Amino acid sequence: MPQQFLEFQQQVEAVKTRYLTGEISEIERNDFIRQMNYHDTAWDDVWMLSPKGEWFRKATGSKVWIRDYPIALIDPDTLPPITEMNAHQVARVVHDCTRCGLHEGRKRAVPGEGPVPADIMLIGEGPGATEDQQARPFVGASGKFLDELLAQAGYKRAEVFIGNVVKCRPPNNRDPQPDELAACKEYLDRQVELVQPKVIVTLGRFSMYRYFPGASITKIHGQSKRVGDTLIVPMFHPAAALRNPAWRALLIEDFQKLPALVKEATSFRQPEPPAVNTT
Repeated sequence: MPQQFLEFQQQVEAVKTRYLTGEISEIERNDFIRQMNYHDTAWDDVWMLSPKGEWFRKATGSKVWIRDYPIALIDPDTLPPITEMNAHQVARVVHDCTRCGLHEGRKRAVPGEGPVPADIMLIGEGPGATEDQQARPFVGASGKFLDELLAQAGYKRAEVFIGNVVKCRPPNNRDPQPDELAACKEYLDRQVELVQPKVIVTLGRFSMYRYFPGASITKIHGQSKRVGDTLIVPMFHPAAALRNPAWRALLIEDFQKLPALVKEATSFRQPEPPAVNTT
């Protein structure tokens, strides 16, 4: 564990000890801990360790705290195969990935974020400039629109997992190339396994092609397909919808279907009622 993170954790534990010995109240303990921040000079991020022991990060250029885990705490020399990794380990290996040429131009990889597991998983195409700076998906103009879409459907961003088919920004936001998609496929496959989403929303053509090869987004948007016990729903990318008023209206309409889709997919996972013996 890096010395700086270790020392920060020790400071937090010292405050907890003061509470256990009766020196401070529970409210004072929580206030002290929430005010304690660690500045990661390597990336210019700010970290907070909550009273419950959960890590939160405020990325450079952002005013928002998100639940995250410091990749610095994951030892890269002890990582298991990707098929056996947890979500934090996947993020670590994505951060260090050099499988394709995209790593040469990135500032930061963008593994994805959100709870594991989660009812809904959103899969976009690739990071943009703001995402490349903050190591977070959908934080530019399209991200703000995505937050609005989720809110209108009755969800908070913190309740869904958000990722992309490629984890590093393509130059000038160009389309991802086949070798780049192939390089990231194993990471996304493992994330889907860990998230166990009831509904997967593909945002844009390239995430749609993962489940609907060669399909037209204008023809199948909003139409779900069952794969196992998960519903896959292709939708327009928020960035494209911002440029096209007609698509914007369609995307808003498609997002309104999410609660019903989650309810439908939940029924797939409910155990069958026991057979009644009528003899």
